[in-house]
Amino acid sequence: MTRRTAYTMLCVLLGASVLLSACATKQPEKTIHTGIVLEPEATEKALPLTPEEIQALKSTGEIDRNLPTTAMADVTKQYIFYLHAGRKHMTASIARCGKYLPYARRVFSQRGLPKDLAYLAIVESGFRTDARSPVGAVGAWQFMQTTGSKFGLDKDTWTDDRLDIYEATEAAASYLGKLYQKFHDWPTAIAAYNAGEGKMSRAMQESGGHNFFEVRERNEIISEKNRLREETKQYVPRFLAVVKIMRNLKSLNFTELAEAEAGGVTRVVAEPGTDLKSFSQQLNINWGDFCLLNRHHQGAVSSATRQTYLYVPEEKAEMARNLLSTGHQGAYTGWQACRLDADCASWKSLEKRYHVSSEKLRAVNPGCTLKSGELIYLPAHAARAQAKAVPQRPQARADQSFAQAKVKCLHRLAAHETLYAVAQRYAVTSDQLMRFNGISNPATLPVGYTLKIPQTAQPAQRATAGANGQLGKKQVYVVQKDDTFWNIAKRLHVSVDDLRRWNAFDANKLREGTRLTVYAQADQ
Repeated sequence: MTRRTAYTMLCVLLGASVLLSACATKQPEKTIHTGIVLEPEATEKALPLTPEEIQALKSTGEIDRNLPTTAMADVTKQYIFYLHAGRKHMTASIARCGKYLPYARRVFSQRGLPKDLAYLAIVESGFRTDARSPVGAVGAWQFMQTTGSKFGLDKDTWTDDRLDIYEATEAAASYLGKLYQKFHDWPTAIAAYNAGEGKMSRAMQESGGHNFFEVRERNEIISEKNRLREETKQYVPRFLAVVKIMRNLKSLNFTELAEAEAGGVTRVVAEPGTDLKSFSQQLNINWGDFCLLNRHHQGAVSSATRQTYLYVPEEKAEMARNLLSTGHQGAYTGWQACRLDADCASWKSLEKRYHVSSEKLRAVNPGCTLKSGELIYLPAHAARAQAKAVPQRPQARADQSFAQAKVKCLHRLAAHETLYAVAQRYAVTSDQLMRFNGISNPATLPVGYTLKIPQTAQPAQRATAGANGQLGKKQVYVVQKDDTFWNIAKRLHVSVDDLRRWNAFDANKLREGTRLTVYAQADQ
């Protein structure tokens, strides 16, 4: 079949006027994400579609079923780009995602969500687990810090969980599930993932549109502040094009996913202050390879204040668990970040001052130059001494929106207590506490630091009353393999927020066998 014949078939299927309008539509000049950047003239230079490519374009699933005719113009345009001008980028993304897709599909499937949502990470980052955008989005799923923290992706001086591809996938599934519950439409939920649910809601309200495609058609009548950016307008068509390609790799002459490469990694739990370099040596794993598996750890030591995840090859899993169970791995438990009060001549001088070996100090502080004001990790007693030695000065100006708020009470930070835990206790957000107290970096707060709690805060309740105002009967749920708070909450007909309030440990780090406290609603 000639190219001209194939082109004619495409026009018949999609409508000549739709195709021409697609070619005339200008692509976004750039995107804030670190995925593929589309070239404006890519569509115009693309070859006509073959019968196989047309058939793949026509394929549908749960997300791209019953698309409006007007949507197909830009979907086709993005599809042609990825097949031709962007084929190299698409091929690289497919190669990268092979080892993660089985896990991602399983996560979405277990939550009752479309498995095709796993391909959104291709649009976000090309499935690059180390991706960073100019505006601060991090990881394969491109979470901003504020959004990530809402879904259990912690960031401190020790770790950045947004770089943990497995935890980030769980968080993305939680976020997308929440967006779908709000918008009841997958293209709209996906657009909100890019634009933000607040902006999507405002755009719908102002335009009168009931979904993304209706809002997109009416975008020009929306005020400039609430109008969808060109990036968001193309984000959904770009995703739909990727889904159609991933669904038809063989017929489109892409290398199929190497399922044999999938998996091969086991997650284990590291106690606070685990010496990661020593741990990798004991497992006989090259340090560089270990770091690639554990990008979320920022240095050679795990968080000194909380348990964290480590990933090791499956064949090393039993050995890793045995090493971690001995209790000898937490060599840096209780260490804290602080700032040096003055230039320090050498590691030996710090050793004499704080009675801790210079070897341990060097191991936990790679690259430290011992200059005044530099961030350094020290044992708890040394960190407290440093905090007293460094002059206290405000780290940030308190937010003006809290200027009229009164102080409800004062809260003194206990050892190992996080700002997040305090915020949960008083039913406020970590961000609100930081702004109210003028804190820019919570990781540097010393033990005993006094926090002001705003008057609007309320002590968090241990349980939620039912419709008749009474608490339900206390029950115990034993966590099973592959359980998440999201699917447990759904199964038990309670909210994730309630599960978090009822259970004192980190709500996003479930372990098999953990016993959860659950209160059945009294009116059920």
